[in-house]
Amino acid sequence: MRFLAWHVDYLKAEPTERGRSSVVEEPRPVSAQNALLVFVHVEKGDEDRQAAVVEKATNEIASIAGQLKVRTIVLNPFAHLFAEPSKPEIAVDLLGRIYAALAEKGFEVLRLSFGSFYELELKAKGHRIARVARTVP
Repeated sequence: MRFLAWHVDYLKAEPTERGRSSVVEEPRPVSAQNALLVFVHVEKGDEDRQAAVVEKATNEIASIAGQLKVRTIVLNPFAHLFAEPSKPEIAVDLLGRIYAALAEKGFEVLRLSFGSFYELELKAKGHRIARVARTVP
């Protein structure tokens, strides 16, 4: 799994159209203030180690949010971040498990729908850890 996390003052996400994925969740608008926006790419190599990926990703995202003193996390499925995405069903499942694990840690967690394109309006902060990329080993 790889992800790109942005510390944003605000985010507004409006669904625009359905993607080409075989799995499409019901699209819904999302908005947040002072949040960590996480573009998540589930890779083919994650399919055989799902529990470890969920645990490591959850801990890393929570750590970044903690450093930023952010309580709201927005997960954005992003299959186009790197090559070799996982099967859509597995990506949706892992995102759901990360969502639940972050919520259990006390975060307000929002998620953009899988299989839909969104128009994004956001204002990203400009400090040294406002934008970070991670690979979950």
